[in-house]
Amino acid sequence: MRGESVEIGRLREAAFKGELSDLEGEVYRRFGVDLSACYLDLELKNPVILAPGPLSQRVSQIERACRAGYGAIVLKSVVGEDEHGNASMSFLRRKPSFMKWYIDREVDPEGRYPTIHWNGGLDTRRFPEYLEFAEKAYDVGERFNVPLIASILCHLVSDPDEEWNVDEWIYTVERMCEIGYRYFEIDFCPFLKGERRAEDKETVLRWYREAPKIIREAPYDVKVIPKILNLDFGLDFQVEMVKAAFDGGSDGVTIANRLYRTFREGGSGRVYGSSHGGLELKRRNQEQIRELRRRSINIPISATGGVYTGRDIIEYLNLGSQNVQVLTYIMMSGFERALYNLLLDPRDGVVAVLIQE
Repeated sequence: MRGESVEIGRLREAAFKGELSDLEGEVYRRFGVDLSACYLDLELKNPVILAPGPLSQRVSQIERACRAGYGAIVLKSVVGEDEHGNASMSFLRRKPSFMKWYIDREVDPEGRYPTIHWNGGLDTRRFPEYLEFAEKAYDVGERFNVPLIASILCHLVSDPDEEWNVDEWIYTVERMCEIGYRYFEIDFCPFLKGERRAEDKETVLRWYREAPKIIREAPYDVKVIPKILNLDFGLDFQVEMVKAAFDGGSDGVTIANRLYRTFREGGSGRVYGSSHGGLELKRRNQEQIRELRRRSINIPISATGGVYTGRDIIEYLNLGSQNVQVLTYIMMSGFERALYNLLLDPRDGVVAVLIQE
C-alpha cells in the first residue's frame, strides 16, 4: 500500500497542476478503481456533488466546479413565482447576516469536523433574474458534460387544511424545464425548529406527500427529489418523512444538510442559525440511512453532512447512498483542493480507501 499511496499522491499533484484531462480514467488505468456513480438515472464520473449554496449561485462558480471535475452540481435554491411574479416564500430571499466557523469539542474532540454556523436563506434574486443565471449555468454544464440539478421552493401550506398555491410550483418548474432542467430537488431546509410551518408534524408530512405530485402536473418528464429535514422529532419521524415522499411519488430523497443550533458569541448574547456539516450531522444522517435500509425502504438517496474526507464519502456509499453532496469542506478548501483531496488523498481519499478495502 505504501507504493500505491505514493502513486496516489503524485496523481493528486498532477491534478493540482492541471495535468490530468481524464482524472477518473487515469485512476482506473493505474489502480483499477471505478469512480463512477449516479444520481437517480444520471451517470456521474465520480460521486462528489457540489451542494446548493453560496458556491453555486454564479456562472463563474459553475464553470470552475465543472473544470475541477465535480460529478454534478446542484444550483443555489431559488424561490419560485407564478406567472404574475407572486412569490409566497419571498421572505426566504435573504443574505446571511453572520457566518462563523467553530469546532464543537464535545462532539468532535479531535477537531476534524468544523461546523459553519450561519443564518442565510435562499437565492436573493427574483425568478426572472435567476432564470437568466440558470440558463447560462446549464449551458456551461452541457459544455463540460456535468449534470446540473435545480433546487426550488415554492408555496408551502402552513396547516393541514390550507390549499396549495399550485401556480407557483407549476410555473417555476415549467420555466426551468424550458431551459433544460429535468431534475428538481425541493429545498424544505429553511424550515427548521422555530419556524411555525415546521412545528406541526401532519403539515410537514403533507409537504412530502403532496409537493412532488404538484410538480408532476407540469407538462414535462421530471424527476423530483425532496430534501429530508433534520427536525428534532426523532428518528422515527425522519423515516416517516421519507415514506411520505415515497408515497407522494418522489424519485429519490436527499438526506439533508442542516441542524438547528444556538450560537453564543462572546458576551454579545445568542445568535440563532443553522449548522452545516460537522460530525454530529454526519452521525445523524448515517443513522437515518441505516434505519431506512433496515426497514427495506429502498428509495434512492443523495447523502449530505459532515464530509471532510474520502473516507466519509465511502461510509455514505457503503450505507447505500448513490452519491454525496459537499459544501462546507469546499468553502474551506476551494473547488480544486477539496475535490482532489476527497478523491486522491493518499491516506483518506476515496481511491486510497477503496484500495484498502
